Amino acid sequence: MTLSETVMASLVFSLTAAASVHVLDLVSMSVLELEKRQQRSDQLEAGLVSFEGLLRSESHQAVPLEDCSQAAGRLLLVLQSTLPVQGLHRDLSLEPSGEALQLTLTVDGLRQTRHRIYHPAAYGLCPAPSPVEVARATS
Repeated sequence: MTLSETVMASLVFSLTAAASVHVLDLVSMSVLELEKRQQRSDQLEAGLVSFEGLLRSESHQAVPLEDCSQAAGRLLLVLQSTLPVQGLHRDLSLEPSGEALQLTLTVDGLRQTRHRIYHPAAYGLCPAPSPVEVARATS
């Protein structure tokens, strides 16, 4: 093998090795990004479960009211004072009708959000509306 062939062979080998390392680097970065995204998604789900646990705990301690809008307002005041999980952003407000709570959860670095509506009647904090009232409200 001549010197020029040896140089060319080592050059081809070096370029191939560098390309392989670059491909492995890209694959490892995408795997890391996927793991981070999964961790953020898990954090979002854990925040939702934690909030629902607080809601159930509060509903067991609270005295039921006759008016669902008052029950929702009281529940809002109690739950707003609780701290969300670190890195989790929580927006808790009353529904426009005033008879339910709206929850929106987001996590830094994740476009995915969770939206939930909680009615105090579902937790026994006020009487459930009759089917006739529900039909009137939706029509």
